[in-house]
Amino acid sequence: MPGPSWDLAISVFFLIGIAFGYILQREKIVATLLSVYVALVVTQIFSGGVYAFFQGSKTLGDMWVKSGASPFTVRIVVFMAIITLLSAKGGIQGQKAKGILSPIEIIGLSFLTTGLILSSIFYFMPPESRETFMATSRLATLVIKYYPLWVIVPVLVLVALGFVRKTSPSD
Repeated sequence: MPGPSWDLAISVFFLIGIAFGYILQREKIVATLLSVYVALVVTQIFSGGVYAFFQGSKTLGDMWVKSGASPFTVRIVVFMAIITLLSAKGGIQGQKAKGILSPIEIIGLSFLTTGLILSSIFYFMPPESRETFMATSRLATLVIKYYPLWVIVPVLVLVALGFVRKTSPSD
């Protein structure tokens, strides 16, 4: 009997992400989504320097660390730390959801945020690892193959929701 596949793990990750978003509600899920974008930028810029520090080739004052951390591990830790810090303490807040679209918005934005996080994690992997996942999982193939869409679509949805809501700054 074969063990659970990566498709199951990815499905569970999406379900947990949607449930978490539903618990957080719209204003926090928008803040989390924005935190993911900031984390992507920060990770791309600073993960090389952080990796060099943990390899012992770069110092911080008189301090240096020699560890066996891989570039992938460093990127994931930086990425998740930035998301966590900004979501919890960054002061970023979305608008409260009202009306019939609210549950649909929450589920949609949670799905897109989860997809962006997961596709970014795959993007941080070495190409050989991505290829292995793509060979063994249909869902991983979709998440990896459509990374540019996972990055662009949440922005388009937020802009579209802004037009649909037609809110004024005084609301």
